[in-house]
Order: sequence, then structure tokens, then C-alpha cells
Amino acid sequence: MAGIEYSAQTHTSLHQLAAHWDDLHGSQNPFIASGFLLALEDHGALDNNLGWQACHLAVQQDQHCYAAAPGYLTTHSFGDFVYDWGWAQMAAQAGFSWYPKWVIEAPYSPVTGPRLLTPMTADGQIDLQARKLLIQAIQQLADQRQIACVQVNYCSAHEAELLAANGFLINRDQQFHWQCNNATDFDGFLERLRNKRRKEIRRERNKVKAQGITHHWLNGVQASPQDLSFMHQCYVKTFHEKGNFPAISLACLQAMAEHLGERLLICMASLHGQAIAAALMLRSDTHLYGRYWGAMADYDCLHFETCYYQGIEYCLEHGLDVFEPGAGGGHKYHRGFTPVDVYTCHWFPEPQLRQLMAAQLLHEAKLRHSFEIQDRQFTPFKRT
Repeated sequence: MAGIEYSAQTHTSLHQLAAHWDDLHGSQNPFIASGFLLALEDHGALDNNLGWQACHLAVQQDQHCYAAAPGYLTTHSFGDFVYDWGWAQMAAQAGFSWYPKWVIEAPYSPVTGPRLLTPMTADGQIDLQARKLLIQAIQQLADQRQIACVQVNYCSAHEAELLAANGFLINRDQQFHWQCNNATDFDGFLERLRNKRRKEIRRERNKVKAQGITHHWLNGVQASPQDLSFMHQCYVKTFHEKGNFPAISLACLQAMAEHLGERLLICMASLHGQAIAAALMLRSDTHLYGRYWGAMADYDCLHFETCYYQGIEYCLEHGLDVFEPGAGGGHKYHRGFTPVDVYTCHWFPEPQLRQLMAAQLLHEAKLRHSFEIQDRQFTPFKRT
């Protein structure tokens, strides 16, 4: 790349980069696919009225895109799962702005995946020079446009390491993921757990069966308009019950099904032939990702079965290595999901704000470490 002139440009629509996007990131991660991001953009989930403005970054040479990052200017912290309202308040009390912030992420998706989208070299390695150009462009544009806060959310560990080497502050958190670890069936997975936990999981699954509830799976190709409508009803009901705004419209879900096809999945629960609950999931060649769920009425243990145990069964039947059921939820730990590190990276052009946040992140990291040590004492897994 030496001797070539590059320019950094921002784009207000992914349509302006769609011709290059999927070839550039080279990932099976469905949340970074153009089909997923365009469904959000084209069907109102990322509307300016909701506090989102697309600000995708591309490092280009003439019209050729060498590197890119999915970016959005936001006036709030909904949909990024970083939960930084406390940081924003602390910054305001110290006299610093926090919004609008520039988030580089897959919106509404606390899923680790590539954020610095760069080509592979001829020998199949990551083009580090392209990534460094992208990082420099992020920092320069933040400074030029007086953006107080940049967040690269749920990036890969390698990206976090490179961002840290270039001045970003790193926040390490944890999620709970199921990992196959050579299990071939559900009983084989349960054998890794302590006897008490095995019994509890079997008891929960038996409660669902005793109610006469059955499950089946549909992908985006198989799902009928009625199936998608029911899935959307479930999603909206859950969001309203929890006091949240359901940003994903039915048209958006339909577009996801069309663009993602077999990578979009619905786990449907039925009673006497009538659909009663559903969970929306996405998949790659190696991972299953849980996103939204809802039920038309309360049924004992149905959430655990539909959102967790059915997903584990699906992974075992289809040879997937990892099941990421979503953010948060220590209750996942007791159901065989192991803690995994996830990273968000933060850039503050203002040195004093950067210093303030560095101290705050260090303080929170120490607290988190103490809780993690305590959690390990109550592991559901057999000690080896």
C-alpha cells in the first residue's frame, strides 16, 4: 500500500458501499452482512427520528474501497448494549459533552464480530496496514468534527488489541456462551455439569413437555408471512412488557428473512397445533446467535426451553460450535453457558475526558474482576 494516496470518507447510507461491503469484511457473521444492516436502515430502525444517523467510514483510493467501518452518530445509548448512561452523566458533571457519539457497531446486536473491515493479504493474513489507516481515519475525523466520544462496540479481541495500541481505552466485559467442546448430543453436554445442575435442567425441560408444548424450526426461506408476523408480535409484546421501544418493524423482519435466508431462524413453540411463542435467531457456519423472543401467555420454563435448550439442541444437530444467546443474564451460567470476554473500545479526542474515563474504566475493571472471582466459586461445571 506504500506510495498510494488514500482518502477517508463518511457515507450516510450503506447503499453507497453495498457493492464492496460483503466482499470486504469476508465474514460469516450475519450481523455485519449488508443484508442485515440494510434491513435496519431501509425500514426505520435507524431513523434520524430515533436518534440514529448513518456515518459509515470508508478508506478509499478513487472509487475503490480498501477498508470500512459500520458507523452511526447517535444521540442516546439505546441499542448499543454498552450501558454507558452513567459515564455520560459523569462526563456532563465534569463539563464534557458525550452525545452525539460515533458508534462503530452492528446496531441492536451485542454480538462480537469484525468492526474494522479490511481485505486479506495475498497470503491470507489480515491487512494490518489497512486497519491502521482505518483507525487513524476514525481518530482524525472525530477530531475534525468535534465528536467527543467514539465507541467501537463488540469488536474482536485482535481489533481491541490493535485499537489499544493506538490510544483507545478498552472496556472488557463478559457474556455467557454455550460451547460444544466435542459434545455430540444433549446428554453429552449435560455430563459436563454437576449433578444438581443436570437434574435442574432436565426438570425444566420435562415441565415444558408435560404441558404438551412442542418446538420446530423455520429459516428465512421457509417462514411464511404468517410465521414472520407471529414472530414480530412476540417481539413487540416482550418489548412493551419491559417498557422498551420495539425498533424492528415487521417490514424490517421480512427484509432480514429475504436477505439472510437460511441464516435467519425462528424457533416456534406450539400447543395443540397453535403457535404460542417464538425466538428469533441468526446463524453463521459455526455460531448460533439468539436475539428476540416472546410468548402469548406465561408457561412454566418455556423461556429457558425456547431460548436456551432448543438452541443448544440445534447446535448439536447442525454441527455449530458456539451458541451466543445474548447479552447479560448470570442465569445462563447455571444452564451451561460459560463466561467469555467481550470488548468495547473508546476514543476521546479531549485529553481530560480521556483521562477521566481511563480512571473510571480501571475502577470498574477492578470491581468486575472481584465479582468474576466470586462467580467461579459457584461453577455449575464439574471440577477437573
